[in-house]
Amino acid sequence: MGHAALRPLLSSARRDWNTPLNVLELVRAIDTIGLDPCGNATSLVQPTVEYRIDRGQDGLALPWTDPGLVFCNPPYGRGIGAWTKRASELWVKQGVESILLVPARTDAKWWQDTIRHAVICFWRGRLRFVGAPAPAPFPSALLYHGHRPHRFRELFAPVGWIVPGD
Repeated sequence: MGHAALRPLLSSARRDWNTPLNVLELVRAIDTIGLDPCGNATSLVQPTVEYRIDRGQDGLALPWTDPGLVFCNPPYGRGIGAWTKRASELWVKQGVESILLVPARTDAKWWQDTIRHAVICFWRGRLRFVGAPAPAPFPSALLYHGHRPHRFRELFAPVGWIVPGD
């Protein structure tokens, strides 16, 4: 595949690369997804509550505290650090359980600033996002903040390398 074909996956211009079903099945094995703060019209997440980016809803400004397990596949642009920071802070300050699907950008400031309290699954291989023409040209990770780290490790260990948080 040529560089031109990969350009859409490298760009943050498109905001609706949807989470693959195999990832969602593992998340749902932990619990029902109570909130997706980054939903869109073609998402497969099927949460109890959904904030829709395509409707102009700002999932960073709206509450994450009551719906149960939060699953977030945030926009992968420059603002991704705000999403990981929100999840980390809500876990530490209010005990909000969340799983975020993010690019494994271990060299990025947002990564180093916000993953400290997460249990991390470095996904083995490259994910193929729903609607994408090819697998992602970057590695992915799932960040878990919550009171069931053993369950997260049990479910996600077969698909990646698990690193415990604080």
